[in-house]
Amino acid sequence: MKKWGIQTLTSTSSAFTREGETYTPSTSLVTTSGQTTLSLPPDLGEIVRILCTSDTSVRFAPAQFESQYWIDLEQGARNTDGTFPAGTSSQGFTYHYDVIAERTLAITPPLVADLDLSIDYTPMKRPLYYTNTGTVTIAQSGTTIIGTGTAFVTDGVFAANAGQRAEIITGLSTLASTSLRLDRDYPTVATITSDTAATLNVAWTPATVTDSTFIIAMAPMAPRVYHRWIARLAAVYMLSKVNPELSDKYARQVMEKLSNTVAPTANRRQIQESPITDAEASFGGLSEF
Repeated sequence: MKKWGIQTLTSTSSAFTREGETYTPSTSLVTTSGQTTLSLPPDLGEIVRILCTSDTSVRFAPAQFESQYWIDLEQGARNTDGTFPAGTSSQGFTYHYDVIAERTLAITPPLVADLDLSIDYTPMKRPLYYTNTGTVTIAQSGTTIIGTGTAFVTDGVFAANAGQRAEIITGLSTLASTSLRLDRDYPTVATITSDTAATLNVAWTPATVTDSTFIIAMAPMAPRVYHRWIARLAAVYMLSKVNPELSDKYARQVMEKLSNTVAPTANRRQIQESPITDAEASFGGLSEF
């Protein structure tokens, strides 16, 4: 489930704020001639693909920044004096990219024209952020959440319209409340558009609440395929209290299966995996001669 939760941003997408940083696609995803890097969204987990929307003949292919193949591409694009030749058109051209550092997209050769980009990426889910400032009003059979003195956006909570999940609990104002339950589903928030405006995914069925205390809490979703692994790991730790030797044996089996199935899709990769490697033979390189 490597591509679970994938999001698409284009150069025409609206600006948004994540982790205190405002990301503006209209500038960050519009490149200029000679550019070799650009900044990716602050919630970047992994790049899935890059498309050029202003010239559909342009291609972007992944490559490893540290590989000899990348170095050859970069060196081959230079003049003998080390400068890059001036170009006028990218039509039909293939650029190669890699993500370096935390979220810097490196491109080679340098872009020779202005391009508008579209990126598909999997975001990193936020931790358990919540907001409980102010009060909310929700009408029965309605989906509108009206906040009074609330700080939905300021407190960093994101809902389904941001590809994430938040739940609302009314009548409470503290996470320490004994009324909170882990064995039930609370109404989910569809959109958060400002500090005082949000909507629900489905109509509110209880009676109308007016100026009610509340909690809107992040609820990151783990794909169901992971649930059984979490249960198995919990069983290993519980078994260690009764039979440590049997627990160790079972743990080895669980971890081996985990590493072969879930782990390869669950890692955060700062440097993107790439089908392009140092096997020059695959590209008619030096080893062919």
